[in-house]
Amino acid sequence: MLSWLRRRPASDGAALTVPAVAGAVPAATGASPAVVTKPKREPIVTRAELALAFSTLVVLAGVVLGSALVQPPPVVHSVAQFVHLACVVLGLGSVLAVDWFGLRWQLGHGTLREVVSTAAALAVPIWLGLGGLMLSGMLLSPDYGSTITLVKVAMVGVAGVVGVLALAVSRRLAARTNPSRRLLRAGLLMATASQLAWWTATVIGFLNRS
Repeated sequence: MLSWLRRRPASDGAALTVPAVAGAVPAATGASPAVVTKPKREPIVTRAELALAFSTLVVLAGVVLGSALVQPPPVVHSVAQFVHLACVVLGLGSVLAVDWFGLRWQLGHGTLREVVSTAAALAVPIWLGLGGLMLSGMLLSPDYGSTITLVKVAMVGVAGVVGVLALAVSRRLAARTNPSRRLLRAGLLMATASQLAWWTATVIGFLNRS
């Protein structure tokens, strides 16, 4: 029979004593017990993914600088307004679709695999919507002296950063049959932050339309 397994209090990197087996040859006097080191936890996102996420802020800064330098004619301004609205529908609609599947899964009416596959399928429309918002917004002559406009720009930046991080989390969810609670909490946080950023930017755009 196996003897009782003696374990130290759980902690990162804690060593576990290997149980002795009845009838086995006893270890030499003074020899240290064999130890097993717990594997290091895999990060939710890597440094490279964080760098890529925050690089979207560099793109946004270029858009802000460009909008301060460009003075489009009225016709271009009108076309940009239409494109801006269409990109809101495309981007926000796609985000809502992904989060709807996530909500159904939380309520027990779907599977995590459906959520992940939907997020992968709608990644392109989401990024087209966000990119279109940035480019068309550059031609709308935004008033950066207005606090509400600055809040909208900040929310667009949040949507970009969260979008990249959400893709990283989705890839890890897709690679696991039974994802950890830590990974699931990260996915829920990304979905909440994305909804907050998109809706805030949309409402401000509606209030600040001209």
